[in-house]
Parts: sequence; structure tokens; C-alpha cells
Amino acid sequence: MSVALIGIHWVYLLFIGLIIGFLVMRRDTTMICMAGIFILGLLATSSISSAVSGIFTSFIYAIKELLGTILIISIIVAMSRVLLASGVNETMVSPFTKLMRGPAMTYWTLGLLMMVISIFFWPSPAVALIGAVLLPAAIRVA
Repeated sequence: MSVALIGIHWVYLLFIGLIIGFLVMRRDTTMICMAGIFILGLLATSSISSAVSGIFTSFIYAIKELLGTILIISIIVAMSRVLLASGVNETMVSPFTKLMRGPAMTYWTLGLLMMVISIFFWPSPAVALIGAVLLPAAIRVA
């Protein structure tokens, strides 16, 4: 069974390369992704209206797939800001900061703590919240 690459495949690969290049240069990839979706839609359908529709259809698909993840990240950020504002985060991390004496111990303390939490509470925002709360203490040590 042989597979022949046609023009649309090469355009897809070109845009993947552009996206990776933009990521390496730390630039925003939004416009490159939208242009890639439009051009691929145009090549696939030969219709400008279908290509534009493809952009909006891809947005709807992405939102359906990623909305739960976006919601969890928003909740984690909100919870960590509440902990920082109330000062509770210092009390929470004080037992673990005693173990964080150097960069190596900090690395292992964070890793093992998040592993133990993920064993008992995964999937939940607790793992990421603990990581976000312990990060400032880890940065102070390192």
C-alpha cells in the first residue's frame, strides 16, 4: 500500500514548520494557525466561503475539546490567588520548605509531593494547585 503526498500535505507540513518556527522564536502563532486553516480549507474545497467557514468550525471544535481544560486552569489560578492574598499559602508550604534546602532537594521534594498527591487525587486541580503554591517557595530556595 503506497501513499502519495499531494500539494495539500506539503502545505500542511509547511504550516507545521512555520508554527514550530514561531514557537521557537517565542512569537504568537494565532495568525499563522488561522492562515493555515484558511489555506488548507481553500485548497480542499476551492471555495473562499467554505475556507472561512472552516476557520470558525475549527474554533468551535477547539472550544468543545479544550473548554474543560481551560476551566480547570482558571479555577487553579483563582484558587492560588486567593491563597496568596490571604497568606494561607505560607502556612501550607511551611512543612515542606524545611525539606527544600538546595536545588536538588527542592526538585525531589516537589516531584515526590506532586506524585503522592496525584496518586490519591488525580484527576483533580489539587495537584496543579499544590505545584503552583509550592513554586514560589521553590524559587526562593533555588
